[in-house]
Amino acid sequence: MILNFRLINVLLTLGVLAGCAMPETIVPNATSAVELLQRLGKPTDIRVNPQGGEYWEYAYGPEGTETWLFGIDRGKMVRSSTQLLTEERLHRVVPGVTTETQVRELLGAPRKTTQFREEIAWEWRVDLSPNLGEFVVRFNPAGVVTGYNVLVDIPADSHESDGP
Repeated sequence: MILNFRLINVLLTLGVLAGCAMPETIVPNATSAVELLQRLGKPTDIRVNPQGGEYWEYAYGPEGTETWLFGIDRGKMVRSSTQLLTEERLHRVVPGVTTETQVRELLGAPRKTTQFREEIAWEWRVDLSPNLGEFVVRFNPAGVVTGYNVLVDIPADSHESDGP
């Protein structure tokens, strides 16, 4: 019993510490790359910014619904902060137009990739308030979006198990 209380206390402490290191607390033009590393740890991906500097991506998955992209300039200062998995950004995916590269820049790394015979599908966990769900984008062999699906989680209704 005491072990359970200790475990709960450790988990609560870790939760409080993790709460202090939220991506929303990173302030562009006031946070250095060193501070970003100290607060959020190693990025899940680093991309080159063609205008100079880098983009650091922090994907909170596979069940997380946020992927943050921080623009780091040549002087190692955070210049931008963007939450990639928003409904507005999901709507920018256009079948027959958007490419794999553009989707990757819009939404960050997918949490899952599935290869079908003629298509490949990328999947992200997303917050579709008031529900969570999956956003699945399908690509043809040329790397162009052929379509997408939005799969909304159906919340469990606790009253269903009560019977008539």
